[in-house]
Amino acid sequence: MKKSIKVILIIALAAVGSGSFIAYRMWNKPHADAAELPGIKISAQELVEAFENNEELANQTYLSKVVEVKGSVSNVNVQDTIVYVSLSYPDAMFGGVQVTVDERSVEAAKKLKEGDEATFKGFCNGYLMDVVVKDGILIK
Repeated sequence: MKKSIKVILIIALAAVGSGSFIAYRMWNKPHADAAELPGIKISAQELVEAFENNEELANQTYLSKVVEVKGSVSNVNVQDTIVYVSLSYPDAMFGGVQVTVDERSVEAAKKLKEGDEATFKGFCNGYLMDVVVKDGILIK
């Protein structure tokens, strides 16, 4: 009886130890960097139209993937340390691409003016009223 309890305790300790190690590694996993990953090159108009025409297919194609989106700046919104840049296209009635700018590009993004052409590379987060791109790095 005592031998079986020892075996069970050893197995339980091994399971707890390996579970703790896996949890530690997952918690300290480095954040993915869009700047280092290849991106799907697309215009703001094409990206918005993809979501408007077939959201399910667009989610499969772009959701949580790196996109390099180019468009005309329609708005730069600064809220404390967070900068949002809205990209639109000439015939846009409403909607566009809303980019949450990565901290490395904040100062450059603040200098953008309405009508400037800009390209951002970041992670596509899906479609609400706009297509949302997070961690956007200003390419040009």
